[in-house]
This record gives sequence, structure tokens and C-alpha cells, in this order.
Amino acid sequence: MLHNRWAREYLMSLFETIGKSPEDLEELVAASGLEDIEEPLLEIGFLRQGGSAIQGFNLAVAALALCREDAPLAVVAELIGTVEECHWKLLNAEHELPKLKEAADKDPNNGEKLAKLGFGLYALDEREAALTAFTKALEHPDTLCIHCHRDCLVNIGWDHYLRGEYEGALGWFEHACRLKQPVARTDDKHLGDEAESEPDAPYRLALENVLLALAKLGRLTDATARLQEYHDWFGRLPSYESHALEKLGLQPDVIFIRSRTRNLAGEAAAS
Repeated sequence: MLHNRWAREYLMSLFETIGKSPEDLEELVAASGLEDIEEPLLEIGFLRQGGSAIQGFNLAVAALALCREDAPLAVVAELIGTVEECHWKLLNAEHELPKLKEAADKDPNNGEKLAKLGFGLYALDEREAALTAFTKALEHPDTLCIHCHRDCLVNIGWDHYLRGEYEGALGWFEHACRLKQPVARTDDKHLGDEAESEPDAPYRLALENVLLALAKLGRLTDATARLQEYHDWFGRLPSYESHALEKLGLQPDVIFIRSRTRNLAGEAAAS
């Protein structure tokens, strides 16, 4: 552990700054479960975008501590960037949590305030309390915006996913997919985030999670159809979800390239 000079200097400074000891670092690494993860860098990149700041922080710190002496500088820098981002999210969540609790306590029938409390609790890995807040928020849909509504559904589904309850998770993800944005259709349709402004578009994050659940359930035919739907709306699938589908026997990038080539050929023939 701590064989890489750059990682060692950074982590020693970090742990001194946050009032932690080298023994604390050893305990964090031992508890991380990093060595049991098949693709740690892929998992860490996924967590960096996710809702749990603590999970992302702990895993990135453990990966830094275990970097080999000859680890590429780009890898070390990427891990440090993940630690910094997750640490900022963690500090922000800790700072905001008392305000979120107070707001929810004062207005316990406000779905928006309950949802935001849930997001704050989830960032701190207080999963059971977060799930309670999400469930209560969904009991008041009239006071819940579409964005928070969908993310409550996704987070509940993700808890099922982490427990290995993939069928249950799929139901929550599909519900979030079908919940539509109250935004008027625009004239121009573009692949990418802009597609989510279309009222008929599925929720991108939920559809990505649908693909993960289908991969775990081994549903090749369903996964192929939903992958094509994803390509039609949003373009190329991110690496984490692609890797999951590759285990199922799909080649998402091949399917994407063929889909784009076929679409262009059709447009050329029609012009």
C-alpha cells in the first residue's frame, strides 16, 4: 500500500487535513472491498457520477492507496479528481443536511422537501433514512417536481439493485422511464441531453439503469431492444452500462455504429 509516490503524498496530506491517521487509511482500504471489484476504475467513474459521495470517496481513496509505483500519472490524477469531487459533495451534504431536515420537519407533506432530504441523506450513505424520505415524498406527488419525482423512483430502484433484487429494481426504473417531462416539443431533435426536453423521451438515467437490470436478469432480447431505444434517443451508451451488456453477449458499440450507418444510408436514399 502507498507504493506510488504521487498517491502517497496526496493521501498523507489529505488525511492530515481532515484529521485522520494512517491507521484510518488502512481501515478504509481494508473495508472498501476494492479487490473484489472486477473493473475498479470503471466502478469508481460510475460512483463519481452517482448519488453517494461517501462510496465514491472511499473507493477512490482505496484505489489511490493501492496504486502501483509505475501507475500512469493520468490514472493517479483521475483518482485524485474523483476524491476531490466526492469530498466536496460530502462536505456540502453534511453542511446542508440540518437545513434539509428542518425544512422537511416544518412541512412534512411537501414532496419536494422530502425528496431533497432523501438526496442529502443518500449522499452521506444513510440509505435507510433516505429511502424513508423518498417513499414519503412519493406520497405527495402534487408537491413534487418531475425531476425529483423521477430521481426518487430511480433511487428506490437502485437500492433494490444493490440488494440483488433486480426484478424489483427494474419495475422502479421502468416507472421513472415512463414519467414524462412537462416540456413542449421542440422543432429540432438532437441526440444527447437535448433529447430529454422531448415530452416522449424516456428519462435517460432510468433507461441506463433499465439496461443494467436487464443485464443482471440475463434478458438478451429485451436488452437489445432497449439498447436500440437508447441509441435512438441519446446516442452512444456510457462505458459502465456498455460493460454490463458485453457480459450478456451484446456489443453496444458495434450496434451503435451499425445503427448510425443505417440511419445515414436511409437519409441519403431519401434525399
